[in-house]
Amino acid sequence: MTAYPWSSAFALLVLAQLKGHGVDGEGPSCAEIHTATPLVQFGSAVSASCLITEDCPLAKDTEFDVRWHHNNELVQGTITTNASRRASQIFISNFSEPSRLLTCYICQGGCQVVAGLVIRAGFPPSCPQNLSCQTNLTKPETLHCSWTPGSDTLIPTNYSFHLVNMRSLQMTNYSIPPGVNHISIPRTEFLLYSEMQVFVKVQNSLGQATSQPLTFIPMEKAKLDMPRIKRVKPEPGKYGCLIHSWSLSDDQAWVMSKLDIELHLKPVDNTVTDEEKALVRKRNKRNVVQCDLLHGTEYQAQMRVRYQQSSPWSEWSNQARGTTLEKAPTGYLDTWLKVTPGQHYNTAELVWKPSKQFRANGKNVSYVVSLKKTSARRCFTQGNHCTFKISKAAQKVYLKAVNAVGKSRPTEVPVYSKIALKQACSLSVRPDGDSALLVHWGSPPDSSPIGYVLECRQQHDSNSFFISFHLLDRNQSSALLADGIEPYIPYNISVYPKYEEGVGPPCTEVAYSKQKAPSIAPTIKFLVISDSHTELSWDDIPVSKRNGIIQGYRVYYEDEDGNMEMREATERRVVLRDLKPHTRYKALLMVSTSGGSLNGSVETLQTGSVDALGIVLIGIPTCVGITLVFIIILLTTLTKHEWLKRFLWPKIPDPANSSIRKWSTTELLQDCPPQRDSMEPVLVFLSHFSVVDLTDKEVDKLVQTNKDHWLRHERDSDLYSCGSSQPPSPFGSDSTSEPVPYATLVFSGPYQSQPPPPAYLRSESTQPLLEEEEPPSPTPFGCVRPYENVATQGKDEEHIFSECDETAGVDGTRHQRWEDFPLLNSLAVKDVQ
Repeated sequence: MTAYPWSSAFALLVLAQLKGHGVDGEGPSCAEIHTATPLVQFGSAVSASCLITEDCPLAKDTEFDVRWHHNNELVQGTITTNASRRASQIFISNFSEPSRLLTCYICQGGCQVVAGLVIRAGFPPSCPQNLSCQTNLTKPETLHCSWTPGSDTLIPTNYSFHLVNMRSLQMTNYSIPPGVNHISIPRTEFLLYSEMQVFVKVQNSLGQATSQPLTFIPMEKAKLDMPRIKRVKPEPGKYGCLIHSWSLSDDQAWVMSKLDIELHLKPVDNTVTDEEKALVRKRNKRNVVQCDLLHGTEYQAQMRVRYQQSSPWSEWSNQARGTTLEKAPTGYLDTWLKVTPGQHYNTAELVWKPSKQFRANGKNVSYVVSLKKTSARRCFTQGNHCTFKISKAAQKVYLKAVNAVGKSRPTEVPVYSKIALKQACSLSVRPDGDSALLVHWGSPPDSSPIGYVLECRQQHDSNSFFISFHLLDRNQSSALLADGIEPYIPYNISVYPKYEEGVGPPCTEVAYSKQKAPSIAPTIKFLVISDSHTELSWDDIPVSKRNGIIQGYRVYYEDEDGNMEMREATERRVVLRDLKPHTRYKALLMVSTSGGSLNGSVETLQTGSVDALGIVLIGIPTCVGITLVFIIILLTTLTKHEWLKRFLWPKIPDPANSSIRKWSTTELLQDCPPQRDSMEPVLVFLSHFSVVDLTDKEVDKLVQTNKDHWLRHERDSDLYSCGSSQPPSPFGSDSTSEPVPYATLVFSGPYQSQPPPPAYLRSESTQPLLEEEEPPSPTPFGCVRPYENVATQGKDEEHIFSECDETAGVDGTRHQRWEDFPLLNSLAVKDVQ
């Protein structure tokens, strides 16, 4: 029954007020409320009357009205009057509240309650549903019955369970506590093999109801305990048969009647294409034999039992495994062969999988690949693929399955080396859930393929490995890949068209069944940094960390003032331009896929005033050039020492090794102007000479300018004489030798080359060749100049030699010998006959 707190509280207040007016019998009574019943059916009509007594203090010698409290307001009822009492009636057509307090009021200017009555509403009980019983044979044995109660009646309702023995018609009743909808009857109160009837009865103040009776034999309602499979073994001498030994629990071992048995068998290896076996049969033995199984295949078995068809099934037994007898493999394999041309041999990659007709017929199956049916094997493996070398003339390869008993017939695999054919077009791959890919493609234009090969490979960081392949019909243009597909892993999906003469090139797409943000973000590298721009680059993300197809990159960079900019890039590099010099920037790289984005770490760069590119372009060549020059100089110094010495320092003649002393007078005068015939050649003795670099024109000019001086015959007319009337005695008073003039050798070529026979100029000086051992000093007869090379640039050739002072007097001189001056002696020019 549903309680309504507001109705109860209101009723208590009203009753307390009525008690003050003597309604409870302690004082004079004012009114009474009468109705047919205080409990009515929900939604029915209710009629009530309020009778005002004569001795009511509120009604004596005064006029008053009688009213009812209904729908939160005071309403006027129907008034009737008799000799002793005055009554008011109220009629409620639809009483739709679980509980209501009816109150009666006397109104004299104000209204005061004088009587009250609580009326309740409810529903008659409904029939219980789904009555069922089950016998439990596990000790303690019981009969358990349950049902579904009817709807809520809103008023107190009683339930009872009744058990009737149909043989003796004896009934046993069981009272059910409120809110309980099941009962367990002990084994002593029922018989296992006697027919019984049960039902549930429900009753309240508005009526009663009874459930549909259930008649049964308790043993038929028994649920047996879970059976136990002891062992599974092949039946001797029979292929594809297994024997299952089983038993019930110890408490139910006495059950000897025939039972229904359901046996489930399925291959342990999920790659074996065999339907799950379900067997239902009667039995009176403890062994169950099942045949028509695959040869040499391991099966997993489970079973359950029941007493009769109407009895409930037991729980599934434990799992047990058994293997049928092995037999040689039968059937053919589905194959896919790809040939890669080589220089001398071709490389073949062969993959295979069991066809619908193939039976391994053994637990451990290996595969043999050979070029001929009986030739030596090229490959032996327990896997599903093999790579080997074949000759360019090979037409077929053979694949056989082998187990411990025998081998299958070879599967012929044609070798298609021609691949320059048309390919499939319009390949598209899209996800179909988190673990599947839906592939669509179009047929090649102007060609008729005989079929297609759909290949799936899983990508890795360095390579890819084979997942699966499917041989498809020529009219098929789509396929669903669900085996081995995982989210966040890239797959290479390829479609090959097959022709009579070969296999066309593939169409390939990279696809993900589901994408998300990459697991890692690359680190930014600064390649070039200058005052206005910088180039950023980053490494590629490993394939295993991408988690999707990279859609692009975004570089966010911010200066010291908080100004942020963004650059997008599809490649792994970007150039940031228009940067501020001498400014620190923070850069962030974001990489995105269709499943999300990931931000990398924040990197800092500092722009400068020197262009790094200029430093690289100028600094590196300069360093290389300096290094090369240093190496050349070092090698030259080590290998060409003498040549380098002649090149860097001028060639100064060595008097000791000079060949001038070997020149004859004729050789010395061969370049001089011709003299008069009457004159004899004049011997010229050179005491001083200077090497002068002159060109041919300069030499001719010098000779023409001084030719008049060369033709003089007298001693005082020697070339550039000092003008003295008396010949000086350079070697002393005893000497009769003539003065030896100085001369200058004129070369028209460089110092390093061997000069032609030189022209020479007679010196004006009459300085004696031999003097005392003291340092030389000027004499009255001439000016002694040091032995030196004379440069002619910027000077007049006529003034190369200084003229002697004409006013010089004759001074005493001392006699010296030629032998005391070996170097000067070597310079003396003598007439060699």
